[in-house]
Amino acid sequence: MTTRKQLTLHLDDTSARALDHEAKLRGLTLSRAANDALKRVLIHDRADAIADTIKARLDRLDQRVLARGRDMAILRETLLAFVRVWFTYAGPLEREDDDDQAEALFDAFLDEVARGVRA
Repeated sequence: MTTRKQLTLHLDDTSARALDHEAKLRGLTLSRAANDALKRVLIHDRADAIADTIKARLDRLDQRVLARGRDMAILRETLLAFVRVWFTYAGPLEREDDDDQAEALFDAFLDEVARGVRA
């Protein structure tokens, strides 16, 4: 059972008529109609406003995540193109030491990347 607190309210004529009309429409007592109206305004509308704020923030976060995903895809393609160009202009591999030379080229590439990151 819920605890109830008795209040005395002084309403202007317009508010009193609106409350009386609401109570008659819904078949409620004035007290119940006033309680429902106050709950709707003070509790439910506030919860809806908070939910709307949270939704807006989540939408902004989602947009940021999508933008970062696009940026990462662009960076990946850029790096891939750079690696292709690097290996193209690094010179052909000699047939007898293909693995050793490929590893040396890749190590040189990683050294260049590391130098660029440090700069």
